Amino acid sequence: MERFGIVDIGSNTIVLLVYEIQDGKPVSIRHISEPAHLIDHVHDGIMDREGIEKAATVLRLYSRVMDEMEVRYRFADITEPCRIENQDELVAALEGNGIEIHPLSGYEEAYYDWCGMRLSWPDHEDGIAFDVGGGSTELICFHNDMCVEALSFPLGCVRLYHLPLDTPECRNALVKAQTDFPALKKTCREIIGIGGTMRAAGLVLHELYGSDLTVSVPQLKEMFDRVKNEDPAAVAAVKNNVKKSRQPLFLPGVHMILEIADIYEAETILISRTNIREGFLLHCLQKTPYNLY
Repeated sequence: MERFGIVDIGSNTIVLLVYEIQDGKPVSIRHISEPAHLIDHVHDGIMDREGIEKAATVLRLYSRVMDEMEVRYRFADITEPCRIENQDELVAALEGNGIEIHPLSGYEEAYYDWCGMRLSWPDHEDGIAFDVGGGSTELICFHNDMCVEALSFPLGCVRLYHLPLDTPECRNALVKAQTDFPALKKTCREIIGIGGTMRAAGLVLHELYGSDLTVSVPQLKEMFDRVKNEDPAAVAAVKNNVKKSRQPLFLPGVHMILEIADIYEAETILISRTNIREGFLLHCLQKTPYNLY
């Protein structure tokens, strides 16, 4: 069976997923994640040589893994880390190893998030979706199974970690997004959460309350307060379900999720098991004989 490799180069981690197409859908058969913290290597809009070489080293490692797994089709997306002045230098350092490099704009990142989300929630044709990542947050408005608006703003878990936990920056960024893109200004009682921050919150909630893919916003707020106030059971749930490297970023990310839920007056959040990686894969498959569109 043909295999496809997707490398997702984000602000905090670089992830490799190897997929096979089963029953017309991409199924992950290998997942590797390396903490790279590339955002810490960007200063005044320029990524330093250490950060560039760190990313290149991880891609060389992943290329060897894909060689061993006989992965024929290989693609890499770069999200927030590519929005720098020396993007060409970064891309040049990553090229080779048989991996096709794709720097993504903020719109493309959010759009592919939506494409991936549709694999998890195909019957939801109208609504709001979001992804709180390491370096950015994506907002998507969709209607009649069409993406109406998709945007990204540079405020994610890593940047929020360096701000007070009750920072108004989250609310300010969301208000600006709704002002600049009126399609995003609406009430939505049920929104869809995409990405690792939302999945991590879901795992913690599952241990504490038994919730699954449907999250109660009041329960999410209660969990946030319990972790913030160092409730032993809540702290243990975070340690049990969130990777050690991501634990310091957990509360800042949940704070952003709660602000998104509040501004949309959401009562529940549906967790998407699929995200930008599957959405980007669907796009890349158009270049192969295995186009699923």
